Order: sequence, then structure tokens, then C-alpha cells
Amino acid sequence: MRIPRIYTTAELHSSSEVALDASACKHAKEVLRLKTGNPIILFNGNGFDYHGEITSIAKKSIRVALNEQTVVENESGVDIHLLQPVCRSDKMDWCLQKATELGVQQITPFVSQRVNVHIPRDRLAKKMLHWNAVISSACEQSGRARLPRLNSPQSFNQVAETSVTASIKLVAAPESNVRFSTAASVTATNSCVCLIGPEGGLTTEEMELLAGAGFQSISLGPRILRLETAVIATIALVQSNWGDMR
Repeated sequence: MRIPRIYTTAELHSSSEVALDASACKHAKEVLRLKTGNPIILFNGNGFDYHGEITSIAKKSIRVALNEQTVVENESGVDIHLLQPVCRSDKMDWCLQKATELGVQQITPFVSQRVNVHIPRDRLAKKMLHWNAVISSACEQSGRARLPRLNSPQSFNQVAETSVTASIKLVAAPESNVRFSTAASVTATNSCVCLIGPEGGLTTEEMELLAGAGFQSISLGPRILRLETAVIATIALVQSNWGDMR
């Protein structure tokens, strides 16, 4: 039987007892239906799993006795930074989830000329909380013990200059004649920025701005891919050529 694994913001130490935060408590009680005495694994993003057992469950609290700390070594050797457009909620959640599962270390949403989803300033904090919850849930499922960093949405001009020290910067472009295998023929890299445009595509001016910032446009094949498909395909190609999917 698989032991439930839950993300918590609490400070964790082996051979100690911890009270779960409200979100983790709700997940354990209402979703996983855990009971006193059940084994459980906790993590808080510091790179370790903490094995323990539920010692008590009250109306609004759960306490866990931790007895073992193990290091989790499943992070990719390639520091992948995903730049992706803000999109509607279900599609955004999907992209964040799959990018996390595939090992991305950093994600920056952006707004470009053809992005038709705009988040009011007064709703941004709530939206960021939701997106981070999607990421932590994906870490629970995939076994990651470090959460990808999620940056606040930026303008296209800002992301065009992002990670200027990255070894390779790629932009998926349907009109490009350069296949990924050509970009992959360069020396192995330990850092890569991947930019995926909105479904309406990037404008000529935006592509020129990226070229000036050192981005290399690549084709993902002869078919037009949806945003979420392009995100998965690009990250998988990077991981299979330079990362831990080889």
C-alpha cells in the first residue's frame, strides 16, 4: 500500500512532532480520509521526505510524529526555466502541473500582445496561491521534494531578457525550419530557458525581440500544437537530450 505523501508549510525535523497547517490538514482528512495511526510522509520543499505516523486527529488539527528523514534526489541536472503565457484557468493548471512533473525548476507566466487572459491586480495574490497549490500537489504526486519557483506574471519585454546567463534559450515557433535535434547538437547544457507562445502565436516584433535577446527558434514538428502540448513536448525534449529522461 502506497503511503500518503503531503506537502506542508510547517517546519519539519526528524524525531519530532508537528501539527499540519490548515491546507495539509484538510487534504489529509477530507481527501485522503486518514486516521490516527496511519503512516504518512511529509515534505516542505527543502529536499527531504519526513516519514511519520498520525498521532491525533481533532476537528481542525492533525498531529504527526516524525521518525525518519530521507533525502530525495530526483531533481534534474538541467535547470529548466519555463516561460509560458497566462491562459485560462484549466489550461494554466494543466501546464503548471505537467511542467512540475517533468522537472522544471522555475516558471514565469507572461502577457504578450496575443494573450487574451488578463488577471486584475486585486486578484493576482489569490491566483498565485492557487497556482502554487497546483505545483505543490504535482510535487506530492511526482515525488519531488523541491517546489519549482513560480514568479509573478511579467510583461513580454521582461521575459525576453530573463535568465540572460542561461546556456541555451529556446522559443517554440511553428514557422521555424530548425528542428530541436539541431539545437541539441551543441554541447550539453546545465541551464535552459524554454519560451512557449500563446495559441495566437507571437508577433513578428516579439520574435525579433527574442532573437535579439539570444533566443533560438525551434520547430516542434509539422503539426500545430496547442499551448499545453507544446509545453510538455518542449520540456520532454530538453530532458531527453540533456536531462534525466535519457
